[in-house]
Amino acid sequence: MNTSKDAVKEIWSLGDYRSRGQFFPPVSARLTKLVSLQTADSVLDVACGYGNTAITARMSGAKVTGIDITPKMLAWAKDDEKISGVRGIDWKEGNAEDLPFEDESFDVVLSTFGHIFAPNQEMAGKEMVRVLKKGGRLGFTSWPPELAVGKLSEVVSKYNPFPPSEAFSPYNWGIPDKIKQLLPGIKEIYFERDTINIPILSPNHYWQDTITKAGFMIQVIEALKNENDEDNIESFREDYVNTLNKYISDNELRMGYLVTIAMK
Repeated sequence: MNTSKDAVKEIWSLGDYRSRGQFFPPVSARLTKLVSLQTADSVLDVACGYGNTAITARMSGAKVTGIDITPKMLAWAKDDEKISGVRGIDWKEGNAEDLPFEDESFDVVLSTFGHIFAPNQEMAGKEMVRVLKKGGRLGFTSWPPELAVGKLSEVVSKYNPFPPSEAFSPYNWGIPDKIKQLLPGIKEIYFERDTINIPILSPNHYWQDTITKAGFMIQVIEALKNENDEDNIESFREDYVNTLNKYISDNELRMGYLVTIAMK
């Protein structure tokens, strides 16, 4: 797996994550409530993506900075900020593994399925704690490996010609014991679970949406096409759809996630 900054930018620039994230705003709302966000708080949204959590925090009156490695994501975030009617978010391009802020700069540090994709997980964890003030609150969401997103990722890894190293798996951030190891200097920590319910007409509809809008899936499918491996693509689809079926009920895909709340 190529974990260079340019490679990370490329994968997040592909596709349309803004469209795929349309069911995430309730997650942002829950996260800001669980960290007891106050209007006087200074907030950093790490790997802010298209800005759903940063904008939610700003609508609560907090002073907000959103940082992401991908210019395309930040452009979407600025556009959504205008649409929302809020103003004043400080958008910055930057890396979760090397946050461009002084020690103890923020009252609250957040991330919604964002920092978990930083290749160097130890550095990402240390950086979020470093920029958090003493007594400050850290809150983020992640995908447990045993639930829908984690199991679908196992299918992708099976067919990916260049699977990522297990050491860099974003699903490490979905395991409470590993989270504790990745957050040095945290005094209190607790976990909650919740579910995103995504309406879908059929598993094949979700498959089609994923292979055309999710950057990592676009890359895998293109690699298989370059190998003229249409049979393998069909096997991939069948495995993916069969796994999806385990998490679908009444035309809704149940995507379970983990919420981590900690205090420095």
